[in-house]
Amino acid sequence: MRDSAVDLCLIEDDPAQRHLAIRAIEGSGYRHIEAEDASSGFELIKAEHPKVVLCDYLLPGDTGMSLCSRVRSDAAVADTYFILMTAITDRNVQRQAWDCGVDDFLTKPIASDELLARVRVGLRMWTLQDRLRAAAITDGLTRVFNHDHFNRLLDREMSRARRYGRPLALIVLDIDFFKAVNDTFGHLAGNDVLEEVARILRDNARDTDAVGRIGGEEFALLLPESSAADARRVAERIQSALASGLNVPALGAHAVTASFGVADTDDPRVSTAAELVDLADRAMYGAKRRGRNQVICAADGADDEAHPESADATQIDMLRKRIAILNAFARDVYGQSISCLAQAVIEKDPYTARHCVNVAFYAAEVARQLGCASATVKSIGNAAMLHDVGKVGIPDRILMKRGPLTPLEQTIIAQVPHISTRIVENLRILEAEIAIIRHQREYFDGSGAPSALKGDQIPIGARVLLVADAFDAMTTDRVYRQRRGVDAAVAELRAGAGRQFDPRVVLALEQVLARDRAAWQARIDESVDLFQLPSLTVTAPAPT
Repeated sequence: MRDSAVDLCLIEDDPAQRHLAIRAIEGSGYRHIEAEDASSGFELIKAEHPKVVLCDYLLPGDTGMSLCSRVRSDAAVADTYFILMTAITDRNVQRQAWDCGVDDFLTKPIASDELLARVRVGLRMWTLQDRLRAAAITDGLTRVFNHDHFNRLLDREMSRARRYGRPLALIVLDIDFFKAVNDTFGHLAGNDVLEEVARILRDNARDTDAVGRIGGEEFALLLPESSAADARRVAERIQSALASGLNVPALGAHAVTASFGVADTDDPRVSTAAELVDLADRAMYGAKRRGRNQVICAADGADDEAHPESADATQIDMLRKRIAILNAFARDVYGQSISCLAQAVIEKDPYTARHCVNVAFYAAEVARQLGCASATVKSIGNAAMLHDVGKVGIPDRILMKRGPLTPLEQTIIAQVPHISTRIVENLRILEAEIAIIRHQREYFDGSGAPSALKGDQIPIGARVLLVADAFDAMTTDRVYRQRRGVDAAVAELRAGAGRQFDPRVVLALEQVLARDRAAWQARIDESVDLFQLPSLTVTAPAPT
């Protein structure tokens, strides 16, 4: 995970307002930096990478919205949580601020308790995004870099080595007879072996080195400022550590070894990162042909030694592993991303988490009834689990408010799909889910948001999610109203069919409900029992 030494950057030109804010911030122990104008503020943000920016709307020679646009355009700081302070209540200005990337508002005069509450939300959002970044680049089992991120680091280091004429070495290792370990001792023991190998690699790597899992039982170690001779010594040290320091009790006396291939950029055959990997890989397979549990350097020429028949078998094995890599690591990142995001919702609000679980169940059932492919059903279910993750950025006082929302609060709540999309949009593996989440408030007649899509222009997953979300919202208690019965909820969906809801989706829900009403009613009753809300005095219209 990425760390930042600064929690908050305050940009305010009014000394009195700045003093009030600083007093509240320092009293809470937050680490902060200050600026009085947009120019110096932007330089501070780029230099210190604060987690949250608290910025005045009007600044000398510029506006807070303009500064926010600059922050969002800079990849190094684009994920900073941006809070705009203003006395302006014009909703058009607020909409412009949302479009510029502003995350939250503080209305002047600012109360210190509200300021601290908004800052806490911003820090929570930053932490969630940081966890997601870590999940996106890390192998879920071994906690070393995954294949995709390791390749990005390799490309970066290769460019640096070529630009400045510096050495760069690569070690590729493959655990010997790993399939036999899984077959003999079981996959749990095999997982323990992978974790231990990763630990030994980390223990023998410098801070500047990068360790990655690039295949099922294949790892790589990238060593900047190192020659092939340096890398060979590191590989031999790892080889010894595997023999003496591997701690997997389930294996008993069984020894785990690995075959190592080493290459560096001084080899005349290397001009690209792909060629460096290829030479190290071939050297590693050369070690396997020589009997395994060896370290071979590509410069030794041993990677070319092979009988034709063994070479063919090795090439087939290499291709098999490369294909398996793409599939395995895609599944790994996919699962980690869904789990991490769902956990964030649970930590913020167990009630919303239960709502997401229910909506995922209803949406998947309806999607199957519509005849959607299994992959589409899975994407719809995942999107339903994540559709309200943006609520981690909404203050509790708004989420749990028992009375009518103010216009500003309604605007903030309406941003939940937008916030949810922003949280997950950098995870390209969730592309199908992102489209569903982004368009979850599009209406069938074209009157929805954010793109006013109409009919079949709306992704089928978004149309299913809207119906499932409304059904669960109506059949469970909310802080502002009591739940409706199943029949009343279905009647409300019918009334909105053709305007708000896709009539085919509403019909599919009715068909599933007719078949499995007892199971659906049991789920509703369970939710009611889990979250017994106090008696309600405020009645609001059904959600639309």
